[in-house]
Amino acid sequence: MKKLLLLLILSFGIIANETPSIEDSKLLNVGVGIFNIVRNTKGANFQVEYRSDFPFYRNPMLFFRPLIGVMATSRGSGYFYTGIAFDIFFPYRIVFTPSFAPGIYIKGGGMELGFPLEYRSSAELSYRFKDRSRIGAMFYHISNASLGFRNPGTECLVFFYSIPLP
Repeated sequence: MKKLLLLLILSFGIIANETPSIEDSKLLNVGVGIFNIVRNTKGANFQVEYRSDFPFYRNPMLFFRPLIGVMATSRGSGYFYTGIAFDIFFPYRIVFTPSFAPGIYIKGGGMELGFPLEYRSSAELSYRFKDRSRIGAMFYHISNASLGFRNPGTECLVFFYSIPLP
């Protein structure tokens, strides 16, 4: 147990020393992927997301920031959301970002999710270039948390590019 604790402490020290500065810029994420990836009724997914450089919280490895975005599918559905992203910086310019974003879902010609208020929980892994742009993949689940008459939920896989803004 002591060896495991020592290994964890040394690992965090290495990560802190190799992690690039987290003074990050505003980001515009542009992504395309698959809506409803685990079911037979798949569709294309397109999204644009803005991430502010305002830090809710910041330390040498973490950066919590607000986000706002819109997602649309090839079946005519849409999702407008706002929430918070938690950037966790690792060595070799790897960034892991879980996020949570409540929003309004519009069914259009697509999937019935059971309630207009839906919650998106996501996890993404990206590579951060020297110019602070990123490329990566995001997996997320949209659900109404059993607020509606139905709660089928859906999962999406999105590949994105993040453009740093001035």
